Amino acid sequence: MNWKNLINVILPTAIVISCSRDNGKADAYGNIESNDVTISAEVGGKLLELKIDEGYKVEKNQLIGIVDTLPQVLKLKQLNAQLKAAKAKLQGIDAQIAVQDEQLNVLKKELDRVKKLLADSAATLRQLDDIEGKFKIAEKQKATFDAQRSGVLAEIDAVDAQIAQALDLLWRCHMVSPVSGTVISRYVSQGELVITGKPVCKIGTLDTVYARVYIDETQLPDFSIGRKVTILTDTSDGKLKEDKGEIAWVSSEAEFTPKIIQTRNERVNLVYAVKVRVPNPNGYFKIGMPVEVRIED
Repeated sequence: MNWKNLINVILPTAIVISCSRDNGKADAYGNIESNDVTISAEVGGKLLELKIDEGYKVEKNQLIGIVDTLPQVLKLKQLNAQLKAAKAKLQGIDAQIAVQDEQLNVLKKELDRVKKLLADSAATLRQLDDIEGKFKIAEKQKATFDAQRSGVLAEIDAVDAQIAQALDLLWRCHMVSPVSGTVISRYVSQGELVITGKPVCKIGTLDTVYARVYIDETQLPDFSIGRKVTILTDTSDGKLKEDKGEIAWVSSEAEFTPKIIQTRNERVNLVYAVKVRVPNPNGYFKIGMPVEVRIED
């Protein structure tokens, strides 16, 4: 077969493949979703202030609400009083230890003097026993004061830890957003009582959204992570708006076709979920918006 005959065979086949590929149909269908962060109360109490509502844009570390801080403030006041009392007790013990140290120094000198006198037969054993007894008693009193001092130091450490905990809870009364995004849902209102762990609001990061679409098994080779795709959405004039995206995730397990999804091959009952990363700097894509995805050649 010469090259002209080869072209005559290949060209029609290529045209058929191209036409079947560019048949105007999407390769997958789905909806837009976002990465959501649910913010919950970390401290229970009355919600004194709520600075956000649905649709509000928030920045990372922005204050969004305040839970009643009075219980934590009163707790801190109590702990600071305990700390002050413990430090005063420590000062008293230190003063007693200083007096005891001075007394031991005096008794030690007296003991050394009596031992020398006894060596020169100028003192009696009774005198030596008396001074040694006083010295040992003073040592035991010093040991008692040292033990009391250790106990007070441990008490101060415990109060310091409780103060740190109370300060942490006081800080947690101020709810801040961990991400920049848009408030999707608000679950409580200002003035309500909240408990620890109760959801307050949900924030979605909408600068980048994801199209969750579904494909059948035969499409898996085409949908590889990192591959560029075209996102198609309906417009008011009946045309399709095109945007670019990138496949970010492909499920490793099949699932039954969701009722709201119609794949290209409607006879397939088991499909694979795919997430397509879509830049959304102008906020065009909204959560739940239906989209079509077409693989780029």
